[in-house]
Amino acid sequence: MIGRQARAPARCDLLIVGAGPAGCAAAVAARSAAPDLSIAIIDRARFPRDKLCGGAITGGGLRELELAGLELRVVHVPVSEVELRVDGRRVRGRLPRPAAVVRRREWDADLVNQARARGVTVLEEAPLLGLSEEVADTGAGPIAFRALVCADGSAGPSRRLLGLQPGVRAPLREAWVPGEGAARLVFDLDAAGVQGYAWRFPSRAEDGSLLENCGIYAAELEPGFDLSRALAGWAKSEGLAVEGQPEAWALRLAEPGGPVGQGRALLCGDALGADPLAGEGIRYALWSGRIAGRLAGQALHRGKRPSLRRYRRRLALSRSGVTLWLFVHLARRIHRLAPRPGDWRGMALDRAVVAGLASAISGAPLFTTGAALLWRYALLRGGVGRSGRQPSTRELDG
Repeated sequence: MIGRQARAPARCDLLIVGAGPAGCAAAVAARSAAPDLSIAIIDRARFPRDKLCGGAITGGGLRELELAGLELRVVHVPVSEVELRVDGRRVRGRLPRPAAVVRRREWDADLVNQARARGVTVLEEAPLLGLSEEVADTGAGPIAFRALVCADGSAGPSRRLLGLQPGVRAPLREAWVPGEGAARLVFDLDAAGVQGYAWRFPSRAEDGSLLENCGIYAAELEPGFDLSRALAGWAKSEGLAVEGQPEAWALRLAEPGGPVGQGRALLCGDALGADPLAGEGIRYALWSGRIAGRLAGQALHRGKRPSLRRYRRRLALSRSGVTLWLFVHLARRIHRLAPRPGDWRGMALDRAVVAGLASAISGAPLFTTGAALLWRYALLRGGVGRSGRQPSTRELDG
């Protein structure tokens, strides 16, 4: 058990900073890989605590939850459809595996309970204050570790304390409003002035009443642009009333080739980076946390430190890793205010493309889904380039 010690630091094999989805996934995966290790999580909050997030766990995220050895045990809203709006048009697609929208206050607290049930020590109200190669200065006193997993989110101190660059952070605004609770995830790429999208997700309050989480996400933003005002205006056009100022936060975006850790520390979750196309963080928090925890557990069990090179390779070769790589590259083409020849923005309205994207976020293997998307893109681009029109479904499927 870890607690304050006046002179010598407390000790554990694996220390995890952050008790959100990434941290809990890392802890449980490490425990499964090496049951004999001592594992501790520190977090600056006390659970349950509020967390800014749309709360949508896609089918791919639910798959990662299962792979991490965790369960979805809280009340949630199942969502079986996605709606995409581009250039004044909209198209809907079915999600092969329904998503689940949760309230992060309840869900994160339950993940902490699941980690504790596996024998993981969780220290609340214990922020990370300082860091050396083998000792963390925390609100619970100094803790010596053999390996470190940094899962303290986009605003956490771990990257700075490790001497790493802060990375690219995208601003968001978010609000909870009374709503219809329609069973679909809405992404509106036409939100004025934003190189990103606005969203609507159905949810429920603690008393069971219907709510919606709405927000706006900007992969890039012009200086001086008022994102809160843009969200209020968009919500009004949707018949939703945002009262007061929306909550502001920022999401760190995944960067191919960016750092995955330093020394004996591995980055995961929003400390590593999220999907810049859909702004999805939960799936990739569970994914990177699971891989980081398992790799760290296996290495420590053998008396070694986790390998950054091996960690990067495992991330890259996993199903969610390949999906993230694809979405990073698609984001560069879709989130543009001034479309260019060859952009995916207009092509994203093609029903086959929407179906392919829905399969990808639902956790389908990308060997076939990704190939189908790229083939569809080539056919659509070729059809437009030669004749000035979109090829018909028969032409594309023939």
